Amino acid sequence: MPNVRLRDLIVTFNDDGTVLIKSTSHGLGVKAPPFAVGVLALCSRPTPASEVARAMGPVAERVYAQLVDAGLLVDPQTAADTPTVFHNYAGVEVHRRMLADEGRIRAYREAIQAVVRPGDVVIDAGSGSGVLATLAALAGAGRVYAIERSDMADVIPQVAADSGVGDRVEVVRGDFSEVQLPEKARVLITETFGHLAIGEGMMHEVGACAQRNLIEGGVVIPQAVSLHVAPLLNPPQDLLGPFRKREDGVDLSCLRADASGRGHDRPIRPADIGPVIDVGRWAMPMPTELTARFTLDRPCEGLAAWFTLHVAPGITLPTGPADPYTHWEQTLLPVTLDAGEVELRTWSAPEDRRTTVFSFNGQEVRVR
Repeated sequence: MPNVRLRDLIVTFNDDGTVLIKSTSHGLGVKAPPFAVGVLALCSRPTPASEVARAMGPVAERVYAQLVDAGLLVDPQTAADTPTVFHNYAGVEVHRRMLADEGRIRAYREAIQAVVRPGDVVIDAGSGSGVLATLAALAGAGRVYAIERSDMADVIPQVAADSGVGDRVEVVRGDFSEVQLPEKARVLITETFGHLAIGEGMMHEVGACAQRNLIEGGVVIPQAVSLHVAPLLNPPQDLLGPFRKREDGVDLSCLRADASGRGHDRPIRPADIGPVIDVGRWAMPMPTELTARFTLDRPCEGLAAWFTLHVAPGITLPTGPADPYTHWEQTLLPVTLDAGEVELRTWSAPEDRRTTVFSFNGQEVRVR
C-alpha cells in the first residue's frame, strides 16, 4: 500500500548522529537514522515500499517500514488529519472561556430561537460541551444530532439530560465532515471559528457536512461572516511579543523572525486604530481560500483584524475593539503596508491545514 509523509514534520539533527522527527499535529516523534530524511523526501506523494526500495535500496525499505510503524508515513486518506487539535478540545479548560462568553451564547440562542421550528431535525457540527445542541432542543427541535469527535462527546448526554432534553439530543462521535446521518436536517449549527473566523481551517469540514446532511434550502447558523481590518495608529512596542533581548540579559531575539510571520490575539483599544475597513462578507459555509481588495488611506506598521458572525437575519455577533468583549478578542497582524490598494488572499498553510495564511500584498502572516 502506498503511504505519504505527514505534512508538518520537523527534523532535528542530534549530536549522536541520529535525527529526531516530530509531528505536532499528531503528537508523534521518533529518533531515526539520517537516512530516514531521504525516505521522507521521496514520500512527498503516495509511494509504495517497493518504489522506495528500487530508488534507494533495501535499507531504505526497512526504514520505510519503521516510519510507517511510527505513524509518520500514513495512508493518504488520513495524511491531512489533525488529531491533536480535537484532543485539545477534550479539556474543560478550553471550554471555560467559550462558555463564559455570554455574548457568544446569547447571539446563538437568539438565532436558534428565530430559526429552529418545532419538530426540526438539527445538526450541531462540532458540538463540544453540547450547549448549542441543547439550546436547539429547548427551542423545539424534534431531534438534534450533536456531532463531536473529542472526548467531550461523553459529556453531551448528561448536559442534555440535566437540561430536560436528553431524549431529543443524539450524540454522534466522529468527524462531522465524514459523518453520514440517517436523515437530512433542516438546520445546521456550528461554532467552529478560530481567530479571524477561518484561522483554525474548519470551514471545509463544515461545507462537507452541509453538503452531505442538510436538505436543499436548509439553513446554516451563522448565515454569513464578515471580515474587518483597521490600521494601527500606535503599534505597541511588543508588536512581535517578548522576542527581544531582555534587561536581565536573556536574548530571545532569535524568535523574532518566526513571530514576525504570525498573528496573535489581544484586546485592542478603539483609540489605537484608524478607520475601520469592511473587507468582505461571505455566506456560510465560507471558503478557506479568499480573495479581496481594500484601500488604506495611510501607511501602517500593523493591522488590527476581527470578524462579525451574521448568525440569523437581524442578529449579529461582532468581535471588534468597540464591541462587547468576546473570547476571540482581536487579531494583531504584524505587516508593514503603504497607503493605497491592498490585495488580501488566504489559504491553508501547507505545513498545517489548521493554520491559515493571510497574505497582504504578498506579506504572509499565519493565523491559527
